[in-house]
Amino acid sequence: MAPSGIGNLQFLPVVLGSFALIAFITAYGMAVHNGDVNALWPYISDAGAKPPESCIFGQFLNIAAAIAFIAMYIHYKHVKEFNVTDMPIILHLNYWSLWIGALTCLGLSMVANFQVVNSLAVHMTGAIMVFGLGMVYCWIQAIISHKMRHQAMSSTLSSSIAAGNASVAEYNKQYPNRSNMSRYDHKWKDTDKGYDAHLASTFSEWIMSICFLMYFLTFFREFQKITVHIHIRPRNAEIFSSGHQDETRESV
Repeated sequence: MAPSGIGNLQFLPVVLGSFALIAFITAYGMAVHNGDVNALWPYISDAGAKPPESCIFGQFLNIAAAIAFIAMYIHYKHVKEFNVTDMPIILHLNYWSLWIGALTCLGLSMVANFQVVNSLAVHMTGAIMVFGLGMVYCWIQAIISHKMRHQAMSSTLSSSIAAGNASVAEYNKQYPNRSNMSRYDHKWKDTDKGYDAHLASTFSEWIMSICFLMYFLTFFREFQKITVHIHIRPRNAEIFSSGHQDETRESV
């Protein structure tokens, strides 16, 4: 009888979104309660910069990064299984999108583990990987989804990604304001110079993060139709051959 495999994969994006939201909301609530950030639209990473909120933020965001890569890999294998030999461009895009997605998840882990107050350069590198490469990954998947719209791929995916990338573009326009650390502060006042631009930047970051989570939720219907089977193959197959087993019994 064939193995049943691992099903109910549609809940994987839901679990991913739950862990990410727990990281964001818990860190935000604790940071505001402790007076580390303002209640009105702080940067997400600012909310998770200081302990104890940084511990929860880092732990749940690391788990979310791992789940995100698993979801990306399952989606990669699903596209590959269609064997679209008449559209080799899809196979190439699918292959490179997996590597870009892996670097995006690595960047998310870097954001979680290297707080902005402890290692600014590494944190910013991770943020650029998440937002920049994540945008590239979404656009590649939008192209794949459009070209395979008649092959059981979600037809709503492209529109969802377009909304997310619009937020990313707006965020990237404001993001350089944060890199000027000569005036950087976790707690801004409405009388500070550049306060409006600061709010636009932080608001765009929150919206962009939510759009990324919404993108993964578009995998829900696709993953409903997928079952994962794990095959274990020994490197030296003859070790398990019947002849080798007979020789072993005789020697004993």
